Amino acid sequence: MSVSYDVFTREFLNKITEFEFLKLVEANRTEVIDSYLKRAVSKFRKNCKYNLTSAADDNLRQFNIDINNDDINELVDILSEGMVVEWLKPYVYRQELLENVINTRDYQTYSPAELLMRVGNAYAKSQKDFTQMIREYSYNHGDLSDLHL
Repeated sequence: MSVSYDVFTREFLNKITEFEFLKLVEANRTEVIDSYLKRAVSKFRKNCKYNLTSAADDNLRQFNIDINNDDINELVDILSEGMVVEWLKPYVYRQELLENVINTRDYQTYSPAELLMRVGNAYAKSQKDFTQMIREYSYNHGDLSDLHL
């Protein structure tokens, strides 16, 4: 049985509010979101007990692999969180925000510096949550026989 990319996309879109996606042509929107999924999979691949990298079929937009029903919800949650991290990353490094911070001497609560700090904090929290989810998954599904104890 295969797992569609749409399963991950729906969960990702439930976690964010991005009205700019509505302005994109569907093919472009899908391409952007699929790139977030690919990057999340690449960061999770070492810990995941399923080889999603080799099972990916980008033409059909699915993973050609059997995933237990018990595992699918956990994988969707972890990978969609990774997609949120990838979605936030460009906001942290947005040139306009960085230029405003560098040129702004007025550091009020509504200043660009405050906005950049808040976006950075949101990115750091998402990154931490994603890493923690991977650790918990690894702990819960890891094979201790691989360790040379």
